[in-house]
Amino acid sequence: MLVLTSDNSFFGRTTIYVSEGLIELWRTKRQLDRNANEAFGALIGSQSVSGNEVWLKECSIPQTMDYATRTSFSMCAPHHQTLVDSFYKRSNGELGYVGTWHTHPEPTPAPSSLDIADWHECTKRNPDRRLVFVIVGQVHICIFRMLKGSFTRICKEGIDD
Repeated sequence: MLVLTSDNSFFGRTTIYVSEGLIELWRTKRQLDRNANEAFGALIGSQSVSGNEVWLKECSIPQTMDYATRTSFSMCAPHHQTLVDSFYKRSNGELGYVGTWHTHPEPTPAPSSLDIADWHECTKRNPDRRLVFVIVGQVHICIFRMLKGSFTRICKEGIDD
């Protein structure tokens, strides 16, 4: 398990626990080939009551009904929600939707204006939780969260083999 910790003056210390399975999956989905499309999905995990500890356990991946290009994607397939619902049921409500992930074709990823707009929509649809958003770059994984109304990178970790 990868443990990432961030200190922030607004929320205090945040610790993100990422399963080895997710790290391995993200390594395989990196856009290392110049023709590779973005990969993406829903993050499945749990968080503490305060939201300062987040466990990222599983994720959905693109399906044939989804759409992706080198620099954009649209999560259309019902598979993503079905998978979240399945984990929620099997875990007796412990695991659920905690955010989204996607790849970028750059070493250290930064969110685009489309990413920020999408994250705002995700946050509005889920006011009961503090979501996390992961961008998997070619070299680094960056994790973002809304802090004081804007999205801030709270963690950056190398993902090279």
